[in-house]
Amino acid sequence: MWPEAAYDSYTLELKIAIGFDWFTKKTDTTDIRDNVIGFLCSIKISVPQVRHIRDRKLKHCEARQFVKCLCLEVVKLKFFKAIPIITWPLGTAVAMGIHEIVEEILDSFPGILYLKMMNLETVFHQAIRFRRENVFNIIYQFEGAEHYLLSLPDASGNNCFHAAGRLVPQQKSNLRAHTAGAAMQVQKEVQWFKEVERLMQPADREKRNIEGKTPAMVFTETHEDLVKEAEKWMKDTAKSYTIVASLVLTVVFVAAIVIPGGNNSNNGLPRFYIEKAYDVFVISDALALFSSTSCVLIFLSILTSRYAENDFLYGLPNRMIAGLLTLFISIVSMMIASTIAIYLVFVDKTAWTLILAAGLACLPVTFFASLQFSLLFDMIKSTYFPGLFRKRTDLILY
Repeated sequence: MWPEAAYDSYTLELKIAIGFDWFTKKTDTTDIRDNVIGFLCSIKISVPQVRHIRDRKLKHCEARQFVKCLCLEVVKLKFFKAIPIITWPLGTAVAMGIHEIVEEILDSFPGILYLKMMNLETVFHQAIRFRRENVFNIIYQFEGAEHYLLSLPDASGNNCFHAAGRLVPQQKSNLRAHTAGAAMQVQKEVQWFKEVERLMQPADREKRNIEGKTPAMVFTETHEDLVKEAEKWMKDTAKSYTIVASLVLTVVFVAAIVIPGGNNSNNGLPRFYIEKAYDVFVISDALALFSSTSCVLIFLSILTSRYAENDFLYGLPNRMIAGLLTLFISIVSMMIASTIAIYLVFVDKTAWTLILAAGLACLPVTFFASLQFSLLFDMIKSTYFPGLFRKRTDLILY
């Protein structure tokens, strides 16, 4: 098994050093061994307990230079001797998502893309399985060959589309610290699945593995528990926000009926209708009324959704984003209407009283924003700006 996703650059440096120690003992080419041993000693790879950021960056550069030196020396060996040496650091770098090292190796050994490693997996099998987008993005450099690379089967008959549909154990806990938890992870999993599907040939999208399962069947089966967890989070969150929106709706609806200051007994018009502040009250109260009503309807649509896997890609996140925005607008509008009502009815209309009331009204708005904007920001970023798959113009592999 390749190591899980929690390794840092020092772990890779140590593993490269240990692995290359084996290489220097097994290799018969004295010049190559002496050159690389000298380079390894010169950079003094170590794993200290505490390092500053500058030292970490320096070690990262040294590790990359070491890999480059390794590639330059190993490329001089015969093919059957070079491949066992280079596949180990390649597989480790892919599993850990260190794309710089993968690029260095592929630049020296372009043909290694077609080589099958552990469990007959290719580089892109492993990049997809470990969800390493920086490594996967290298596929865009091989226009015309990407379909063949993604369709290569592993030992179980799984192509890369099957790998995109499988939820590996370490992925189940990757986003638990995230505000939205399982819902955001399902969205990311669907994004991976759709992107790989886009690159696959139509015939390979329905290809079955040795268990007779298509990639879609693998995705549904392995993500079943995660989708249920995401559904529970969505429903619980929508219920909580619906209660809040309903309370706001009740308050602003009553405020629209019970006019501040009452009506003039002579003409029946509102007592303060000639004042400019009253116009602000009417507009803010109406905005709060309509936005809170829309918010309740949006969250009700979330509660009644069918919760299919594809719904977590755009449908449900869009509704949650719209619901949060309308809820925030309704709360802000309600606070403005309440502030104006207090200003009109209960005080002597001096500037300091309006400032004091407005300052106090900002407290619940600020409190709501500080608690909920992180969720809103994360959902907007994950839905509209995922930044997962992009062709890099700064990378040229030969």
